[in-house]
Amino acid sequence: MRRTSLALLSAALLVALPGVGTAQQGGTPQARPPVARPQAAPRGPQFAAITLSGRYLAARVAEQDHDYDAAADQFDLALALSPGDPDLVYSAFRLRLYAGRIDAAAQLAPQVLSKRPNDGFANLVMAVQAIKKGDYKAAEQQLSRIGVENQMGPLRDYVMAWLKAGDKDFAAARAFLAKLKPAAGERAEAPALVIAAQIDEMAGDKAAAETKYRRAIELDKNSLRTTIAVAEGLRRLGKAEDASEILKTYGEKYSDSVVVDGLIGPNAPMPKPPGPAAGIADILFNIGGILASDQRNQNGDVALIFYQMAASLQPEHDFAWLMIAGLYEQFQLVPKAVASLAKIGPNSPLYWQAKLRAAALDAQQDKFDDAVSKLRVLAAEKPERIDAALTLADLLRGKERYAEAVQAYDTVINRLRNTDERHWMIFFSRGIAFERLKMWPKAELDMKKALELSREQPHVLNYLGYSWIDQGMHLDEGMKMLERATELRPDDGAITDSVGWAFYRLGQYDKAVEWLERATEQKGDDATITEHLGDAYWHVGRRREARFQWERALHQKPDKDRIAVIRDKLANGLSAANDKPTVYEKAADGKQGG
Repeated sequence: MRRTSLALLSAALLVALPGVGTAQQGGTPQARPPVARPQAAPRGPQFAAITLSGRYLAARVAEQDHDYDAAADQFDLALALSPGDPDLVYSAFRLRLYAGRIDAAAQLAPQVLSKRPNDGFANLVMAVQAIKKGDYKAAEQQLSRIGVENQMGPLRDYVMAWLKAGDKDFAAARAFLAKLKPAAGERAEAPALVIAAQIDEMAGDKAAAETKYRRAIELDKNSLRTTIAVAEGLRRLGKAEDASEILKTYGEKYSDSVVVDGLIGPNAPMPKPPGPAAGIADILFNIGGILASDQRNQNGDVALIFYQMAASLQPEHDFAWLMIAGLYEQFQLVPKAVASLAKIGPNSPLYWQAKLRAAALDAQQDKFDDAVSKLRVLAAEKPERIDAALTLADLLRGKERYAEAVQAYDTVINRLRNTDERHWMIFFSRGIAFERLKMWPKAELDMKKALELSREQPHVLNYLGYSWIDQGMHLDEGMKMLERATELRPDDGAITDSVGWAFYRLGQYDKAVEWLERATEQKGDDATITEHLGDAYWHVGRRREARFQWERALHQKPDKDRIAVIRDKLANGLSAANDKPTVYEKAADGKQGG
């Protein structure tokens, strides 16, 4: 029997459920304005045609910006002007899906299916609506209409198993699961066991359900979703103490990322019984995750539709809301990201993470001080945790408030019970803040600590090696660090620049030019790299080109303390006064910072 993993979908799934840019059956129409039909309007047909085209173009622009709400609104207005246009119907249907308006999309699905009877999305949306109503036979009929040429991998059979369970045909449900049963020890065995256990629980076979739940957690102790599903199942089966122990163990192991107090506290609500809506929502969520991570998928936004449908079937699907928020943040639609995070309830293990993310997002909405205040409150609320203080420290460093950032990093480091490799970034980040404060001895200690925790981190090797050579210190060791960083990241413009600058500081200007030219090819919009190349050109006699590079650097948003230096170079050329180390200088009184 051919075994299919839930974690792997065939590439045909992308064809079965298309996204933007396909014009095949079940796909998206090409980006062209629909044919305008004469409409009754106060100013005549020509006015209506212009309005229709304008709505269409506005929708397309909004869609390109991932503003799917605005795009859906514009397509709806265009559709009102030309309700019979099949391209507009499909575009409006698709954008309603992207915007999470699943019920509204279902209203257009019959029109879509009249032209595209095998369309994957339209049939799936109709199936979702039927599942919400508990009409599992109707949902099954909708899925059966999706063309067999559009192979949907495990989606169809797992959904079918849940639909049969919803109709209490448990033998048929188990038969569908048996078709997809992963081999023992496969990564997908644990989630498959959870589904089987939930269906056993629905069937009243408590012993079989418990056995499968316990086997699932043995196989996959590191998955939060498996942990929650198993704990909820055991609680429903009367094994509350075992469920609490599983949650506590996970919470202690991953205390940096989740808080499980809401699931094990005295007021923790009893989990809802398993059912087709929640089970199928999980499958849709899995499909979204696979689409989002598949490098072959050129239309990654399609994942958003699956997350939206999962949330439509199960409004409390916190994982879906977290992923939706992440996509909106990626699209730079910060208010929508914050609104999605607000859907995550206080009993969720993701609630703390959602609060942290929402507070940090305030900083992107011109509410930086609000973000700082919220994060300070959160850091004080749970003094045993580091995440709020770390988020605060990173935000402050990003805003160049380095002294405050150092204080926040101090809080983080003081809270660490022990340090291991994953903590290298904390010391590296504080080291950067110290360096920007011209407190090099402290910065150097933190950089060394970061390397002690993770010896092959190219960014630390680059930063420390660059800093040493820029100051004329530890030249051989610094160059070895830079050479190793280059081996690890040969296409990183910042690291290539460091090697070039090292040769510059060693007086090997021809080599410096060679490396710095390569760095500008890799990262041509970086003011520091451009300024360095200008300096190197000056030393090899290419002075007109040097001034050209300095002029470019001025227009590439250099650090504030470099603007006057670059202008001086343009006015007077390179001199001892403006060719000083860029990383660290002695304080005015001659004493080192720190």
